[in-house]
Amino acid sequence: MKHTTLLATLGTSFCVLAALSCSGGGGGGTGVPSASTTPVTSTGTVTDFGSVYVNDRKYEINDSTTTTKDDSTVSGDQNAKSVLRRGMVVTVSGTSSGTTRTASTIIHQNTLEGPIQIKNPIDASNGTLTVLGQTVVVDNTTQFDDTSTPNKLDSLSLNDVIEVSGFVKEDTTGVFIMASFIEKKLGATVCSSICEVKGKITSHTPLQSSFQISTLIVNYTTADITDMPNPNSVNWVGLLVEVKGSNYNAGTLTATKVEREGFQAPNGDQVELEGYVTSLIGGAGSGQFMIGTTTVQATNALYLGGTIAEVAVGQKLEVEGSISNNIITATKVKFQDSVRLEGIVSSITGSTMTLGGMPTITITSNSATEVQSNTPVAVGDRVKVRGREGATANGTVNVIATEVDGNGPDNCNPCDVDLQGAVQVVSNPNLTILGVQINTSTSGSDFSDPADFKGTSDQAIGRAAFFGAVTIGTVVEVKGRLTNGAITWREVELEE
Repeated sequence: MKHTTLLATLGTSFCVLAALSCSGGGGGGTGVPSASTTPVTSTGTVTDFGSVYVNDRKYEINDSTTTTKDDSTVSGDQNAKSVLRRGMVVTVSGTSSGTTRTASTIIHQNTLEGPIQIKNPIDASNGTLTVLGQTVVVDNTTQFDDTSTPNKLDSLSLNDVIEVSGFVKEDTTGVFIMASFIEKKLGATVCSSICEVKGKITSHTPLQSSFQISTLIVNYTTADITDMPNPNSVNWVGLLVEVKGSNYNAGTLTATKVEREGFQAPNGDQVELEGYVTSLIGGAGSGQFMIGTTTVQATNALYLGGTIAEVAVGQKLEVEGSISNNIITATKVKFQDSVRLEGIVSSITGSTMTLGGMPTITITSNSATEVQSNTPVAVGDRVKVRGREGATANGTVNVIATEVDGNGPDNCNPCDVDLQGAVQVVSNPNLTILGVQINTSTSGSDFSDPADFKGTSDQAIGRAAFFGAVTIGTVVEVKGRLTNGAITWREVELEE
């Protein structure tokens, strides 16, 4: 099938992407844990405070906890909160005892720092930036530092120096940094303190002491490269690296230090790793894949928000398990883009579209959305959408699309439709998912058969068992039928 893009059909061009994870530095906890504790290492996004939450998992911070940002280290809870922000990608090392996790170290490292060269907004909150030759994708889930930057893309200007935290997504067509946090460096000029970039080396010229990351040329003639292989005997192409530099001019960064980048944790640690799948080992459905440079063995893992067959290059996942020799044996794999929609396009405006019968959901495509369609997506087409829940405004939930599969015009009436997402409100017989209210009473829809209520293995479990298993946050798939613009919901199913 021909690959095109929704934004291209709407007047904006962009590339089709796959994946590369760019995580913060690793390392184990300090000291030897007692027999009642387990060492843990986690790399992911700061999601909340009250101590600190990484990937929604709470880590207690005490007076001996150290937090490092920009090579500056502080101790204690209040000092940690003064330097950390929601959306920052961090690595936490510590211990777990029962249900309590305690952080020993928290390390934040920028994914990118430098001046904005190009700004390509879609709207006030969505678009792309070019920084040090790298394309940064900004959407309405990107967090901004509230002390320097209002929470919108349109507050940034050309030549502003920014710090970006996030994950890198990459394939043969290009590289994009998916920004989870942005901070504008007030009063800074180009590399006034330091420029920084993480990414995969795409070309290497040892005789000139230079390499490229995307379009950025890095000159390492005078840099510290002690952490790198000998450039005269090992080609660096394909290596994931972190580069720090003191001068940027005409597309070239003069490096002061180049070092290998990737997730690290001591053997035997319980680990959690968030990032993008970079390759499949053994083919689709094998349960073996890589996130960044880390191998994941997940054949027997519990899959949440998706199935083992759906793991693909470019998929954003969170894995949990134990690590040995840089191989994670996963017990749990969670899909970050667990929202799925199928229906008939009812409107397209700019980079957004809506589906018939679901007016509370807008679907936004950006530069990292992969669209498969032989023809431009248009009103009246049947589409399948995979994505993640974004911001909610004025009662409308925004879904950031990671994949859109266009199937051309569908003149059906009635039409089969699907909706999958995390439950927001539950009170038997009602559910709310992505702002859509589903009434499962027999008077409100077709839920008269116990088989209309299914468990995680597609088995009929009946109404009582279904609602007994559903809580806020449970991922549920709902099937319905669209007739003359209105949906009658007919079946609900628990998703692992």
